[in-house]
Amino acid sequence: MKKLMVFAILLAFLAFPLTAFGVMGKMAPASKDINVSWFGSLKTYPSWMSELDFNSDTDVNDFMIDENGAMTDHNVRNELRMGWKGGNDTFDFMIILEADFNLDKNNTDRGSQKNGLTYAALDDQGMTGDDFGVEKLDIGYNFGPFRIHTGWTTRWLDLKTGGLVYGDDHPYIGLTGNIGENFKWEADYTIVYDAIDVATLDGDNLDWRFYSVKGIYTIPSGFAKGFVISPFYAFSDNSVQNNAQVSYFGLEGYGKLGGMFTPRFEIAYADGDMDGNGVDFDISAMAAFASVDIEICPGFIPYLGIRWEEGDSDPTDDDIDAFNAITDIARYTPTFGMENAIVYRYLTSLGTHLYSGNFNRTGTQTGYGGISNSSTGDAPGLLMWGLGAKGKYGQWSYKVQYMDFSFDEEPDQLVAGVDDEVGQEFDLRVAYAFSNHFTIANCFAAFDPGDAIEDLWGNDYDDTALVNTIELIWKW
Repeated sequence: MKKLMVFAILLAFLAFPLTAFGVMGKMAPASKDINVSWFGSLKTYPSWMSELDFNSDTDVNDFMIDENGAMTDHNVRNELRMGWKGGNDTFDFMIILEADFNLDKNNTDRGSQKNGLTYAALDDQGMTGDDFGVEKLDIGYNFGPFRIHTGWTTRWLDLKTGGLVYGDDHPYIGLTGNIGENFKWEADYTIVYDAIDVATLDGDNLDWRFYSVKGIYTIPSGFAKGFVISPFYAFSDNSVQNNAQVSYFGLEGYGKLGGMFTPRFEIAYADGDMDGNGVDFDISAMAAFASVDIEICPGFIPYLGIRWEEGDSDPTDDDIDAFNAITDIARYTPTFGMENAIVYRYLTSLGTHLYSGNFNRTGTQTGYGGISNSSTGDAPGLLMWGLGAKGKYGQWSYKVQYMDFSFDEEPDQLVAGVDDEVGQEFDLRVAYAFSNHFTIANCFAAFDPGDAIEDLWGNDYDDTALVNTIELIWKW
């Protein structure tokens, strides 16, 4: 009898987890009127780096920062995403979980120590992705004339051209809609920062929000059929940086013309003021971008373009002439964007930040924007011109490009007589797609510093920075 009771108790314990799983499944049944699909990706990037400080005699700044944190010498970046999307005629949703980190035991065991350079300096910038979190979210409801949605997936004003003003995954509440067949519109309320000063209980001086509207008109017929003209406006209320209130007026255009040419252009103007903490500045700055792809054949598409951002020539006056974006996003733009290029990472000796492709961390004066509020009010700006080619041959694809960078205004407030030549970058990416689900690529990037880097840092800062990255990409 005792053996029978012991056996019954043991059987009950073994059966409990199965019963629990059955109950859990019944607690959250899928809605019968919603279709759901699952997707994901894994990017594993072994990278080898050298002379990221442009000086072979010191390792003080010999590192770069990407979304996974700091990297130097050799690291393996790993970005895993798992997502679901679905909906019906009126309701839709998309959610993506992400972990982005350097591969090591602590990270993969979910127990990394969050201290030091990799984490302490970047914790509020979304670049310490060693723990799984909801990286992107968008949930909407379609009323017919318009759709309301919220979340924090990537939104942009000008990603299809130069990425001069904004592209990021900050949280938002937005509206989208159509007027006729050829005109779409978007209106977003976006929250960059929203914090309370616990010492004073002040709820304003740590906030940064912006409000934007964007129109998208597609030319319906004629030679320019399919070409897009898109005006946009954004008002940035940035209390974090000395109460900067800035209006951005922009216009972009992109699309194929004549079957062979794909021009892209953008012009943006920032106008406002910054009047907090005893300062009073007038802000007025411009930026522009233009490029063209020429499709000779699918295997050979040469392209060329320019990018200009105004710099500030006099940090001692009451004007800020340097163009600061809300969040510039040049890294993912169609023409010169390349994920594993050098100029789109955070490099101390170059004054760059993640995604931006400019040198706006160079300067002495508080600015009014940029990723993580990193741009300076006396930033030297930039003039970039470049050319390249891309193409596909069956399962092979490639992209090769050259970019030349100069300051728009020399940062003489840092060192007198600084040259304007920042340097040149060469990028080459070759990929082979084994299927729709797996690709191997190699991206080689080199940045050769110009005289401006030597003037700012010293004569020994003249070595070429090199980054070679193997890309292992799975998609499902």
